[in-house]
Amino acid sequence: MARYSVATTKDKLSSLIDKALAGEEVIITRHGKDTVRLVAGAPELPQAPKKDVQAATRRLREQLAGKPTLNIPVHNFREWLYADDEY
Repeated sequence: MARYSVATTKDKLSSLIDKALAGEEVIITRHGKDTVRLVAGAPELPQAPKKDVQAATRRLREQLAGKPTLNIPVHNFREWLYADDEY
């Protein structure tokens, strides 16, 4: 287990990251005390394929088909929202 001061870490961050990725434990110290342990992060989760997003959008549109809509222009929405006579 290697220990490096904050000042050394600033100068050698890239190589310390490489060491952590290789499985070596890297400890960063501040004022002589262990402060941070640098470890490799978890691998990124795969993103949903675009076709899945498109299929979900299509299903949502099918579910909402035939439901009533407000058809209020955006610039009038606030007025509609706070109008007393609409309740």
